[in-house]
Amino acid sequence: MDRDYLTGRGFLYADYAPRFQRQYNYRPRSLSLRISIDVDGRSISGLARYELESWGVLEFDAAEMRIGGVTVDGSPSEFHYDGKVLVVDVPPGTHSVSIEYSTVPRKGVYFAERKGRMFVWSHGETEDNRYWIPLPDSPYVKFPTEVTVVAPAWMTAVSNGVLQGVREVGDRREWTWRLDRPHSPYLIAMAAGDFEVIREDCGGTPLEYYVPRDAAQHARLSFHRTCDVLKFFEEYTGLKYQWPNYKQVVVPEFIYGGMENTTSTLLMDYTLHDEHAHCPGSKFPCPGMEDYTSDPLVAHELAHQWFGDLVTTEDWPHIWLNESFATFMEAIYERHALGEDEFRYTLYKCLRTYLSEYRDRYARPIVFRIYRDPEELFDTHSYEKGCLVLWHLVNTIGEDAFRTAINRYLVSRSFGPASSEDLKDFLEDSSRKRLDWFFYQFLESSGHPVVRYSWEYDASTGTLRLKVEQAQGDDSYPEYRLDLEALISTDRGERRVKVKLHDRSTTLQVQVDGKPKYVCIDPEFRAFIERKPQKGLEDAVNQLSSPYLACRLEAVAALQEDGSGRAVEALARALASDGFWGVRAEAARALGKVGGEAALSALISSMKSERHPRVRQAVADALGSFRAEPRAAEVLRSVLVDEHESYYARARAASSLGRAGGEQYLQALIEAIGYGGHNWSITVGAIEGLSKVGGSQALSAILRETERGNDTLVRAAAVRALGAFPDSPQALDRIRDLIRDPSFRVRRAAVEAAERVSSPRLLDVLDEASYKDVDGRIRRLSRDAARRIREAMEKGAEYAKLRDDIDRMREEQRRLEDRLSRLERVG
Repeated sequence: MDRDYLTGRGFLYADYAPRFQRQYNYRPRSLSLRISIDVDGRSISGLARYELESWGVLEFDAAEMRIGGVTVDGSPSEFHYDGKVLVVDVPPGTHSVSIEYSTVPRKGVYFAERKGRMFVWSHGETEDNRYWIPLPDSPYVKFPTEVTVVAPAWMTAVSNGVLQGVREVGDRREWTWRLDRPHSPYLIAMAAGDFEVIREDCGGTPLEYYVPRDAAQHARLSFHRTCDVLKFFEEYTGLKYQWPNYKQVVVPEFIYGGMENTTSTLLMDYTLHDEHAHCPGSKFPCPGMEDYTSDPLVAHELAHQWFGDLVTTEDWPHIWLNESFATFMEAIYERHALGEDEFRYTLYKCLRTYLSEYRDRYARPIVFRIYRDPEELFDTHSYEKGCLVLWHLVNTIGEDAFRTAINRYLVSRSFGPASSEDLKDFLEDSSRKRLDWFFYQFLESSGHPVVRYSWEYDASTGTLRLKVEQAQGDDSYPEYRLDLEALISTDRGERRVKVKLHDRSTTLQVQVDGKPKYVCIDPEFRAFIERKPQKGLEDAVNQLSSPYLACRLEAVAALQEDGSGRAVEALARALASDGFWGVRAEAARALGKVGGEAALSALISSMKSERHPRVRQAVADALGSFRAEPRAAEVLRSVLVDEHESYYARARAASSLGRAGGEQYLQALIEAIGYGGHNWSITVGAIEGLSKVGGSQALSAILRETERGNDTLVRAAAVRALGAFPDSPQALDRIRDLIRDPSFRVRRAAVEAAERVSSPRLLDVLDEASYKDVDGRIRRLSRDAARRIREAMEKGAEYAKLRDDIDRMREEQRRLEDRLSRLERVG
């Protein structure tokens, strides 16, 4: 497999080619859209009227539609339509073009039921709005819109901008929404359903929350920080919110967490939650003790109203301008709302999430033109890695210069598109630094810096010898320009030294006032690096008491790797007494991985005293590392059945009980399928637990949960769990069927299960999905799964050939020995 920092590792296929911006021969001045929803027929009929300026043939992206007719300036016009693109020939100039059409959309518009009520909603990113609107479907195109939705009278319809009016049309209602400022085609949206609307004023900006009527009582828990987020983003960017209002619209079966349609963000209904999910064991609000919260999702989508909607990536290869910034602003808001430790722990989790994709799947440059489906670029490289790169950039040029630059970028490019080069120009201007090298190393190259360091102390001279080197592989830039900081802690205090690592390695000689207790690189978590310290046990134990979160987290990892009795003692102390919940959670996970009697005792003790719900989840997870361990199993069972316990701690207990308890707890886990919990979390945990128990009874219970009629999250968890049964024809047949399921989440889980079982029997259906599935994410995952199965088969064939070669060599050796033996006898 190729490994090159300019193209990455494992991302490209042979048929991939560079993708460039689509060009259109016209500029829309406005779109007036009228659609009528047929709920029973799951269809849309519409009339799209464009006022536009043309300089050539008009091409409208219009997928799988029936075109009823086209008029130009009020007169019928000829057109050509191939099922994908509608072509209308007009002379250069200003025209009014109307398109009458109908469609039964396979994507773009979705019909989803919630508690017997139908909801209809749209999703346009990346290129799905063409399935329900004829349009120039590229993000750099922008124009004002007016959307009129005709729906059953019991429905409330919402779209972009400001409501112009509601009109009775027979037994139906007509809702008209207008947005006078230009925005990109993929951001046009509508939703209709049985909503309750909750309104709030935020310093003159109207806020509206559209929530399914049966769950309206939970809206406050999800959206209580919306106004604070909006005001903070205004302050951080130096730019007031530029749109007339902000609406959050909650719909069932949404295929993402949320989508930042201009002024009208759509959100999955799974974000709604009750007080027990938010603050188990206490009353709302409970800052610092939350279990489930919508705050990160709310912040991320609201950040897009600046980064993505106001200023939009000009093309999908630059999607980091939308997604990395939204992820970064989400984290920066967390710093504002919850403090520095929460912020840095979020960065730590971003790094871990990105590294999982980097190690297990592929590496690619963040800004990258070679792909098949634009959805492939919506990965942890564009989200979490991009967030870390932005934070590294902040610490390279200074936060004041960074904020000045993004203000100028947003103001200058308002209501228009932008490229990475545009952003770089503003950053260079505000910082008075050239940043070509930064963009090349961190955005246009794949991989990341890996920093390995070690130290020695010479007591005779009082000198610390600190060796720091870059240890990244061929899929990363060879020598990053890194300006780091090393913290040296001694009994007399702390000292910080600058580490200029612009080459592969450097060694520093530092005079210190005594033997260091520990040395920690980048104690403030300012750099985007993967740390690989060569740390002794004493060093790591001392570092676990550091006042700096990044150093303590590094120490936890080092102690886990050491795994000695002394390391377990130190981890147990951290689990019991560290002041930040994130360190306690990481210590719990580390103890689970180390194992042993002392680690088990520490975890059981923690479950008796720990109050933070997320630490309790981590402890429950860690107890699942102890296979067939009665003490662990009994603790997990007690958590599982405790209705006062956090939903998610009970879920993790159920999952772990399958491993720690085994068949003895089979019936308890089958019973726990009925426990439910927020987002069916306990049910999902029980399914995971059953997959770890294994056997025919567990499989039968899991298969039942894959059936339609169960909640989508339950079905997805069940089909994913089938991946634990690679030798079961029933499991393989069910996986095969569900790769074609109507639900995106179920299909995705089925592909993941197929990759896990790694059965050649599933290659045909994976190959089919890799080209025919309507969702680009499923197409990519299916292709990756098929590739991995084939690679495993090749390795198996290679192993079989090697085994045959060894057997043949042994046979030849035996024959040679027999011949020598005969010769000796003859002699």
